[in-house]
Amino acid sequence: MADMHEQDAAGGYRLPEGYERCSKLDPVRDAPDAFGRVRALVRILHGPDGCPWDGAQTNESLLKPMLEETYEYVDAVETDDRDNMREELGDVLLQSVFQAQVCSEDPDDPFDLDEVCDRLIDKLITRHPQVFAPDDETSRPLDADETLALWERMKQREKRRASVLDGISKAQGALPRAAKVVSRIGKSEHAGELDAAFDAPSALDDDYADRILRIVREARRDGVDVEGDLRVRLREVETAIAAIEATLASDDGADRGTEGDDDGDQ
Repeated sequence: MADMHEQDAAGGYRLPEGYERCSKLDPVRDAPDAFGRVRALVRILHGPDGCPWDGAQTNESLLKPMLEETYEYVDAVETDDRDNMREELGDVLLQSVFQAQVCSEDPDDPFDLDEVCDRLIDKLITRHPQVFAPDDETSRPLDADETLALWERMKQREKRRASVLDGISKAQGALPRAAKVVSRIGKSEHAGELDAAFDAPSALDDDYADRILRIVREARRDGVDVEGDLRVRLREVETAIAAIEATLASDDGADRGTEGDDDGDQ
């Protein structure tokens, strides 16, 4: 599939055909790299001479599209749709850059994408001490599980968390939130004691929620991503529904055709 833009003879970026003479796009054209072009374009769109809709957006109003674009990328990955992955990953990038642009204009506590990137770099370095150890130090190589455990310890130290629940968003869906709580407990050094919380009395009149929690806990013990499996199963069910509906529509059309033939024979 051809790209939406062309490359010039030297392999550099060229604006889409028909937009070459728009001076408003000069910052995009003159940006040093692809990421710079995205930042420049978002800055223009959110600016006073940009798009009225983009200019009216806030960090809060952009949350819904951020979630939607993330799930659309997840769907593209899980269905191995490489072309859609290219597009949806760009949409996810747009949401991050757009959020940062809005943050940079906050009158009370502004910060820009450079600060966001530098903070990310610091975090990635300090959470990988085994990778970025001083040149004069040697240590035993860690496997994947040991590396993940080290990451969690470094994260706990940085966040100064007093509870395994700290940092778990209550805004997410109940199933991913349950999986996160179960995962945090499983990684805790007090997992045995904390596990008893699942036996706490419930105010519910039924036990459906407890049955779901048991499934989530069993899935973690078996190394199963229950939410991912549920998405796969739902796609299979949706495909089956579409096939059944197509058959029903075909049969309905055939029945109407037969009724017409009967009328014509009278």
